[in-house]
Amino acid sequence: MWTRAYPALVSMVGGVGLGLALTFLVGAWLSAQPGWESWEAFFRPRALSMMLVPYVFLLAHLVLRVHVGHFLLERGELEAAERYASRRGRPSWMRSRREAANHCGVWARALLGQGRYQDCEKVVGEGLRFAPSYYQAELRRWGVEVALRRDDRLGVREQVAALGQDLGKGRRQAALRACLAELALREGDMKAYEEEMTRALWADAGHPRARITRTLAMVEFAGEGAEHGDALAMLALVEARVGDEIPARRSELAALRAWLLSALARHQEARDALAEAESGPQDLWSTRVLESVRAELEHAG
Repeated sequence: MWTRAYPALVSMVGGVGLGLALTFLVGAWLSAQPGWESWEAFFRPRALSMMLVPYVFLLAHLVLRVHVGHFLLERGELEAAERYASRRGRPSWMRSRREAANHCGVWARALLGQGRYQDCEKVVGEGLRFAPSYYQAELRRWGVEVALRRDDRLGVREQVAALGQDLGKGRRQAALRACLAELALREGDMKAYEEEMTRALWADAGHPRARITRTLAMVEFAGEGAEHGDALAMLALVEARVGDEIPARRSELAALRAWLLSALARHQEARDALAEAESGPQDLWSTRVLESVRAELEHAG
């Protein structure tokens, strides 16, 4: 219910604020006209307080309309978030470059969540043409995520290199560092993985993207003597929500769960997890992980 009512409510607040502002201007004009002395006597002492009413409504609208897209994303309403953000993802005389860049980020996330990687890249590219430097890292992050799902390792490096030394701050930097750590993990560069993961945790220790990469590392290390049960428990912590951002990652993690269960000799659960991975949404990287796990399980018997 709220996913439909909230955007409409924010638009209504803006409409009411605009209507009240126009009414105030008409009232101010009338107070200066001959024959409206009674209105002038009523209006002028109260002008400041009356002006605050439309100001509050318009200010509330300007603040809330930036958060509507995020509100929809958090509730899994990807198509609604796309519709809302796509209409507001370009700067104009009524919308600043900063606000438009924020909507572009929501738009890109909504497309990524629907598996529409090419469209996501296009939106990121358009947004980067006008986005202030503060939003560059945010938009680049979604381009990096697309490149990782395609296993385009050169593309990941190019996206990050375009930012130079400025990878943003806080959550923005943590997300990009975690993506770079995942790339290093795929390439077996443990020194680079440790450096990037340390920087990600330093920027924001609780960032979900850093948690995902750490989980992937635990699964990787489980093949080298780490406890498979610990890796399985860590996987369970992130698996519940990880697919909200990139659905194909559900299949990837389900396949990794199958591999861990097989290593623990829980073979029926492993087969069920593998079937879950095979029936879930796929992209290039999840397919590669699935094929690798399937081959290992077949070899193990």
